[in-house]
Amino acid sequence: MYRFKSFAKINSYLNVISKLESGYHSLNTHFQIIDLHDKISFNTSSKTVLTSNKNFDLKDNLILKAKNWFEKKFDLRNNFEIHLEKEIPIGAGLGGGSSNAATTLYFLCKFHNIDLKKLTRDQVCNELGADVFIFLTRQSAFAEGRGEIITEIHSFDSDYLLLSPDINISTKKMFESKFLEVSNKIDKTKNCFFDVLLKESLEFSNFYSELKKKLPINTFNKLKLSGTGSTLFIENPDENEKALIFELFGQNFRVFLAKGLEYYDFELNGV
Repeated sequence: MYRFKSFAKINSYLNVISKLESGYHSLNTHFQIIDLHDKISFNTSSKTVLTSNKNFDLKDNLILKAKNWFEKKFDLRNNFEIHLEKEIPIGAGLGGGSSNAATTLYFLCKFHNIDLKKLTRDQVCNELGADVFIFLTRQSAFAEGRGEIITEIHSFDSDYLLLSPDINISTKKMFESKFLEVSNKIDKTKNCFFDVLLKESLEFSNFYSELKKKLPINTFNKLKLSGTGSTLFIENPDENEKALIFELFGQNFRVFLAKGLEYYDFELNGV
């Protein structure tokens, strides 16, 4: 059995600065790896089967998409029993699906003794998504383009408190929203999807209103959105803020404490 980690990320900030002729968008963001992670195991088998500890649709999962793309690219075919031990919330702006795809590509390169550098940036981004390529670099970084052009390796190494409602947000829908404002003005304190999400999702808007009613204004104003949502986070919360959010929301929503990482390893080291 082969076992690997698959880490989450948050976006410290996220600006959409233009729309490209290809239909994609040009971004300016900071991609912060955090120590929250899934675990993925691979066992050679006569048939490829994907299972998980969580109940969600696995049919179009990025793990299988990455496997199929890799095998087509290198003209290879192997079957595996794949088990995904899911800890990263789904559709929550934490990059879980893209991270799972990157971990799968890493495993397949290792299994077939193929240099990871043969997975070129443009190919991975065009076929699987820009976030998948970023996860393959295994580093926190400032990024541009569709999110795949690294401009500076940097980690804030902060502590984070994450609050994740059970609201699955479609990234595609968010980028297609009529409420999305495209601007070449870069604001490193802002996620431009925050207002979009409040207008597109009544469920998230109600959740956010509940937070505003229950949290002290200073704590509420520290909340930031990761990716296109729906996870909110506070950077370097104090002990009172941690205790209060766990007390108020820990029973009904997923609340995590996480640490920023500069770099990570896919290997599980026998765990």
